[in-house]
Amino acid sequence: MVSSTARRDATPASGAAQPEEVVAAASQAVTTPLVKSLLHEARNPLNALVINLEVLTEKLKDDRGAVAPALDKHLRVMREQVFKVDGILRAFSEFLVTEPNQLADLSLAQVLERAQEVLGHDARKKRVGVKLEVEPGVTVRMADPLALRFLTYQSLHRALLRSAPGSEIEISLYRAGDRAVLRVQDSGGDEEPDALSRPALEALGQQRSIEVNIHGGRCEMEFPAG
Repeated sequence: MVSSTARRDATPASGAAQPEEVVAAASQAVTTPLVKSLLHEARNPLNALVINLEVLTEKLKDDRGAVAPALDKHLRVMREQVFKVDGILRAFSEFLVTEPNQLADLSLAQVLERAQEVLGHDARKKRVGVKLEVEPGVTVRMADPLALRFLTYQSLHRALLRSAPGSEIEISLYRAGDRAVLRVQDSGGDEEPDALSRPALEALGQQRSIEVNIHGGRCEMEFPAG
């Protein structure tokens, strides 16, 4: 039988981290170095490919220092694809990894651009277009860059799931007084095809004191402007 003293000792002290907070912190502590390591390992062969492509290009040059047009075309395509993969890896890394103590005015437009890159494949596969209207220089002041990225990604992900093939998602970003407003409008109705997206947005918004308003196909979030 557990004594009352033992039960009291097992109760978290006021202000102590809750189990879910400890798990989240531990997960982030593991994720950051892991993603960095994987990115480094993945980019090493890409760098080797770039170097070898340049060597191959030199070897294929004729006496005039030119590569035959047919061969040059293939080399150019391979080079472009290598840089494209490198860009995708960089986008994922910047989107998922948060450096500790990163407290600053964050460019919401930049975060939005990264989120679009992450979701770009699924949008093209579903044939969903994106209409983007961004007011230049809009920044937000948040102590948690990862939360900002998650909110942005989740709002676009929800809109993509709700959008019919061939439709369009309208995204607008602007400043209203001391707030930065991100509005995502899709063509879906009142049904939610994903049971997690809306609750996740509302819960994280509440935790970070971000106003999240969702009405059918419109998801609007208000952040403290930088």
